[in-house]
Amino acid sequence: MNCEQVEELLSAYLDNMLAPEERRQVAAHRQTCRSCTQALADFRRNDALLARLPRIAPDAALRERIFSSPDFLELTGETLENASSAGPTAPRLPARSPRRDTPGRPHLVAIPGGRSTAPHPTVKIETPPARRRSRSSRALIATFAAALIMAIGLGAYAGISFLSHQGPTPAHSGFTPIENPQQGSQPLSAGVRVVYLRDNALWSERADGTSTQPDQLTPANVSVASGWVVATLPGRTTGNMLAYIDLKKASVHIIRSDGQEDTIINPPLLNANVSPASIQDTATWATILNSLTWSPDGTRLAFVADPTGSGQTQLYIYSTATGKTTQVVVTTPGSVSHPTWSPDGARLAFEVSRQGVTTILDYNTKINSALTIAAGIGANATVGQGVLTLDWSPDTDAPAITWSIGSIGHVRSLWVHHVGTDSSAGAQQIQAGDFAQAIYSRSGHNGAGSWMVITSIVGRAGDIWRIDVTPGAAIIQLTRGRQVNFAEWSPDGASIGYLDSLSEGVGVFHIVNTSTALDTTVASSVAYTPAPAWSIDSQQVAFSTGTRVGIASVLSPANPRYLTLKGVASALSWSASANSLNQLIVAMNDVQQGIYFVDTRHNTSFLADKLGTDGPILWTVIP
Repeated sequence: MNCEQVEELLSAYLDNMLAPEERRQVAAHRQTCRSCTQALADFRRNDALLARLPRIAPDAALRERIFSSPDFLELTGETLENASSAGPTAPRLPARSPRRDTPGRPHLVAIPGGRSTAPHPTVKIETPPARRRSRSSRALIATFAAALIMAIGLGAYAGISFLSHQGPTPAHSGFTPIENPQQGSQPLSAGVRVVYLRDNALWSERADGTSTQPDQLTPANVSVASGWVVATLPGRTTGNMLAYIDLKKASVHIIRSDGQEDTIINPPLLNANVSPASIQDTATWATILNSLTWSPDGTRLAFVADPTGSGQTQLYIYSTATGKTTQVVVTTPGSVSHPTWSPDGARLAFEVSRQGVTTILDYNTKINSALTIAAGIGANATVGQGVLTLDWSPDTDAPAITWSIGSIGHVRSLWVHHVGTDSSAGAQQIQAGDFAQAIYSRSGHNGAGSWMVITSIVGRAGDIWRIDVTPGAAIIQLTRGRQVNFAEWSPDGASIGYLDSLSEGVGVFHIVNTSTALDTTVASSVAYTPAPAWSIDSQQVAFSTGTRVGIASVLSPANPRYLTLKGVASALSWSASANSLNQLIVAMNDVQQGIYFVDTRHNTSFLADKLGTDGPILWTVIP
């Protein structure tokens, strides 16, 4: 099927009204088409919004004007004189319900009465005295009533939305955060929770299965961007603080994982005269939205912003200890992007770009000084070539920055620069070539840091090689004769999961040992979306075939287990707690739509949320 055909079937697909073969074809198309997947997500979001519309009655004066109007009286065959003599409170409705008794169709009724002051107004349906009307008149009346109800409902929803989104615009004087409390909200209960984005709001769910429904974490008057991040706590893989960007007011927020102390961080991301909507498709806005990054200990948040409206982003660091934001002074002209913390949180690497030329800098937070690591990247290269990935080696005693240069699909070189005592050598090239991909892992090569590169063969991707972050290090070939289209390191760097011969969104899933190059086929027809997900102990990987979710063990990858839960998965996320390594979260977008908590050891699951999500699912801990 092409996009045009699928778009016509998406509504029926969401309502589970398609024939099995049509449903299979639509599901297969969604695996490879981002546009149709987004359209389905929009449909689902609209359903959720409509479900939240309050039941509301029109104002008495509005009702009187509508049902006394010449147009309505003409439809009902009633004269203005007769209507006036009946009195202002007499219901001017047709004798029978203005509908045809078609099975499966909603019954359309007029909603009389004034506006209730109760939180959830009760709708009273009156049955008027019988009058005989023709079938064509009843059809016209049904149309009029349907339009009236829709206008009232949408008008009420628009009014409620408008009022809920109003509030004082924060005054950005200095860099002091502004409290944004949620009126009447109570702290969420302690324990491990999962957090996900839906309808531009963050939602929280208890991981022990005791929640009856998800809790909305963020205030109702904000619209959360997709680049939200969770801080970590020392010695843990997650934390109790989140940072996100509000798309409406272009501001950074931090919020506790229990939903308290939502705080706006100064400065604003944009100048007051610049609307986020006016720059939403620009590189500047994309850079800002993807800049949030917590320090390893969760005490500082780095982000970039353009509060002056100069068109050039600057780097800022917010401290949770002091509640203040500091601007990093950068003498190199250009826009700052991709801030990346060192493993010990003492340094911050970032890029500054101007007119296609990029400089990499290292900011030392202890002495508040920035050092140039590499300059002139892309000055003599083809258009669009620059820094693709920027990261750190894991060695805190002799820290090093490593990066790749090239363009998407054509990685030209890998580099490293030691910023500690051995910094006199400057930037050193690790490897040159023309690679389809280059993916870095701090845990690679026994925790020393390694690049995984996928060689480029004419017309297709090729094999996986391991290149360690050491100038002159040997290149280790891990696969032979493959067409690798997707690959991902395990958290410990000991394994790589990859898809071979990807076609129409599915491929053959393999796991290869990065030390021995032992390559094992796990399963065929594994989906690219959602991507296979590694457990935090690197011993298991979950994957989707489009209809089932499988679990492969590193100890026996050729014998995967399959969950009893069946359907089209949209997201996979393993528990971030060492105490629940066999707990998996599966978001489903099929017949069994929702978010499921799965015990992979006993192959049992329970439904935690019926609406689901298409985005990532992250974990938090409420102390």
